[in-house]
Amino acid sequence: VLAVNGFLRMATGLDIGLSTKCVVIPKEMGMCHNIGYSEMRLPNLMGHTSMAEVILKSTTWQHLVHTDCHPHVRTFLCSLFAPVCLDTFIHPCRSMCVAVRDSCAPVLLCHGHPWPASLDCDRFPGDEDMCLAPLTRDYKYLHK
Repeated sequence: VLAVNGFLRMATGLDIGLSTKCVVIPKEMGMCHNIGYSEMRLPNLMGHTSMAEVILKSTTWQHLVHTDCHPHVRTFLCSLFAPVCLDTFIHPCRSMCVAVRDSCAPVLLCHGHPWPASLDCDRFPGDEDMCLAPLTRDYKYLHK
């Protein structure tokens, strides 16, 4: 997703214009509470346009957050489902996606689910771009 002159351009090529708005993160999205901000932008980085859709889609991920498969799994998912309400969208960096995917994909597979195409790490910006990155570049999380 690129924000250009106030317009939002999704990676899919969908223009959603100036229809973005800030809304309070709903109570149903418990995984995205106490993350440093209380308002999110709609539509979100997953292309969800209604709060009902955001809640429905995000709640399916709460179980993964509770597995502690990676220390940044909650930050990564909330940056997509409940992006911070700033003048521009801040994407997770590709490196954060790869780190979370490498640690959490095996957990999903144990439950019979592959890493979803909607979270393909190639769609996220490289670390040289403005994006949400782990605290250190060489940080590796070992799951016990």
